[in-house]
Amino acid sequence: MKTLQFLFRSLLVSLLIISCTDSTELSPEEEQLNSESVNKKEIALELISLMKNEKFKETTLELLRNQKNGVLLSEVLSKNTSYVDDQSSFRKLSKQSSELEKNAVSEEAPDKIEILEIWMHNPKGNTDFSNLLFSYAPKGEEKDWESVIAYDMNKKAVVLDAKITPNQPVIVIEENGIEALKKEVYHMNRLLKESGLQKSSFNGGKVHENMGANKTGGLETTKLDKIRLNNDEESWILGAAEIYAITSGIRSEDNSPEIKVITMEYLDHEGTDYYPNQILLFWDDYQYQAANIQFFEKDDSGNYKELTQTIINGVFQIIGTVTTQPWVSVLGQVAGAILEAMPEAWFRNDDDYVDSLYTIEKNKTYTNHYGARGNAKVNLSPFYVAPN
Repeated sequence: MKTLQFLFRSLLVSLLIISCTDSTELSPEEEQLNSESVNKKEIALELISLMKNEKFKETTLELLRNQKNGVLLSEVLSKNTSYVDDQSSFRKLSKQSSELEKNAVSEEAPDKIEILEIWMHNPKGNTDFSNLLFSYAPKGEEKDWESVIAYDMNKKAVVLDAKITPNQPVIVIEENGIEALKKEVYHMNRLLKESGLQKSSFNGGKVHENMGANKTGGLETTKLDKIRLNNDEESWILGAAEIYAITSGIRSEDNSPEIKVITMEYLDHEGTDYYPNQILLFWDDYQYQAANIQFFEKDDSGNYKELTQTIINGVFQIIGTVTTQPWVSVLGQVAGAILEAMPEAWFRNDDDYVDSLYTIEKNKTYTNHYGARGNAKVNLSPFYVAPN
């Protein structure tokens, strides 16, 4: 019965949106369905008001033209302070952007971090922006999306196909993009460290002066030289993927694990070779010369705090039972505990759980090495970071 009510309500809202001629006002049904802190329709309409200034529009398009990932809305606004005709829209967007970014770095950050970004869908490199549209991802499950609502420069609603990529340029409002992922990964690592599952000072794969170093003063690492993910069938409105890695190894002789989360912001589209030159494994963090690397895509509806705590709980459940087991067996169990922590729905959707590279060895080079699912193909190589 609830399912039928939801479908009826969704159909009603779709009909109301499509039939409207002036989209400035939100219907009660839309307000109810758009109850999250970010109202993307409202943001799109406010942005259109600002984009009516030709200089504002020109500067914004230049910022977006060559960007693979999103651009912070706050950055767009700061670049355009001299070209604002609608001060009310500017103040509203500036305030909301600032508040969300401030909340994201707070120790009391919300369970779901939202940061406003915009990016441009323009696959054919159009230079004619007279038919520019503004849109955002629909609510609900991607598999259920049939259409996407967009707005033209006159704020008139336009219905786009969710599965067929439009030929015209579309500016997309995003609140769960790469900037939100970076902040979530920061908090995930903080929680892991507080729980005792991460010993190093670490931030997204960057080397810090107080990270563990060997007796020569340098760092022995494994570097990701190349990576390619298989194609998926994501809707065009989702834009670039937000991929992160979770690395795990055995820290000490009592089989205590070491876990890190690393953003991979460059890895935005499947079916493409990337050459990141990114350090993923720091061998001085581990007691033994093998570790795991697992890849996931950010779940827009997920709760990173709950996810991290489930990982922590799952790993601690096995710690007390593995002190006498061979370390290589425990290494696999730690990776298994991380997968067990992931929501069941992720394993019905290839976009969320990407792949696992098990038992990656120190001082070993891997060329065209496939993950366990055959979805990720990587080149890995040993890399020594010499001291200054």
